[in-house]
Amino acid sequence: MLKHCMVHSNCQGASRCKAIRFKATKPSGSDERATTMASTRGVRNQIFATGVMNLINLSHGAALGWVSPYLPILMSPDQNLLSTGPVTVEQGSWIGSILCLGALFGAFVYGYLVEKFGIKRTLQTLVIPHSAFWIITYLATSVHQLYLARFLAGLSGGGIIVVFPLFIADISDKKIRGILGSFLALTSNGGFLLMYVIGDVLSYHTVALTMLALPLLFTVLMCFVPDTPQTCLKKGRTAEAERSFMFYRAIRTQAEKTSALRQEFINMEKFIKHNSGQNSRVTLADFKSREAKLGIFIGVFLMFINQFCGIFAILTYAATIFAGVGSTLSPNTSAIIMGTIQIVGTLSSFVFVDLAGRKVLLIISTFGTGLGLFVLAVFNWLTVNMSTHWIKDYSWFPIVSLSATVYLFSIGLCSIPFFVLPELLPLKICNAGNTLSMVSITIFAFISLKIFPIMVEVIYIYGVLGLYAGISFAGVAIITFIVPETKGKSLISPQSV
Repeated sequence: MLKHCMVHSNCQGASRCKAIRFKATKPSGSDERATTMASTRGVRNQIFATGVMNLINLSHGAALGWVSPYLPILMSPDQNLLSTGPVTVEQGSWIGSILCLGALFGAFVYGYLVEKFGIKRTLQTLVIPHSAFWIITYLATSVHQLYLARFLAGLSGGGIIVVFPLFIADISDKKIRGILGSFLALTSNGGFLLMYVIGDVLSYHTVALTMLALPLLFTVLMCFVPDTPQTCLKKGRTAEAERSFMFYRAIRTQAEKTSALRQEFINMEKFIKHNSGQNSRVTLADFKSREAKLGIFIGVFLMFINQFCGIFAILTYAATIFAGVGSTLSPNTSAIIMGTIQIVGTLSSFVFVDLAGRKVLLIISTFGTGLGLFVLAVFNWLTVNMSTHWIKDYSWFPIVSLSATVYLFSIGLCSIPFFVLPELLPLKICNAGNTLSMVSITIFAFISLKIFPIMVEVIYIYGVLGLYAGISFAGVAIITFIVPETKGKSLISPQSV
């Protein structure tokens, strides 16, 4: 069982899981001003470190989106890229979905590595399986080699969802923790868009070589990013921990270290010592309370809706979708537009989530996703089954409808499931509950991606879209009656941050 929260876009959950209250001394006026100035400078260092870290996530997002432009090429009867011949529908479903099995395995592997070697070293190891994906993709001569490549891409993805939130929770100022945590969703979506764009202009082999630049840049720049103070303290490297603390708080000399900042570092040491001395083990009895059972049910259910509303599968197979729903735009151009809309939606969610609240935004997002998919399913059914000329006058409709659907998905259902669970679970089982939640989404994602191409063959695109719409509408009902509002709920005491 992993020993940390894996929170996609709000890293406060990792801190909540091991929260402890320490009394801090109140700073004087001059100390407070000096602390504020250092905090402002420290934000720049925190943003720099977060930006460097997210280079590998940007590349991983591109790996996720790689299927959209290049799977149709691999499946083309005219392709001569693989000695095994054109990829079949069944093989294509494995290429799309086996990444999720890699993520499931990677979540456990990197959960162990982060405990064994610390956060920075574990982050640096992400380059190995991720770079291997691009290299094997370039060299692949059979579909089985592509299976291996995609599995390795998933392995690094599993590490990302484990390690990134821990890094953000350790280094960030509490005032910008949510913003820094949200970079994870932004850069992942940006990677999708990047692949949609370059996949429209670069050849199969050229794109694999080009994308190796990002993990290489990540490797170089990580040399300038210190390990987190918490990791250094856990490993007994107190002097290194102090230097790291000074870097992330932008304290250039010992003379600049105010009493408030000294107290913060002392509290951090106490925090680490307290946690290392805890021997309380999570037992089955801890999961039997009503709060625990409800929280875990909601967490797993939201992960189910996140995947089986169908948007992730649609983004993964975007070019194939647009080729079949009746859009007159080229499939790759349509995918680029949709990828851009997704980023706009993710940015919008940062504003709406604290204005509207989690529950309201989840209901709006899930209902809007279902409605958009239902309308598109009806349009596709009319296109396939009705010989009406007026349909051709609305060939713009698929891209508009699906882009609106992706926007509505992105403002709520895309990110809220990943950080609402720590707001619901009892403190003691927070780690275990988040681990279960992350494991469940990798399983759901695998199933969703594996069966999508097969379902399209059996019940056609309109049938698949209609099924996803029905699941979304059912999700609205369950969210309305079961999911509580957690807006404004305190996760940790201020002194523990």
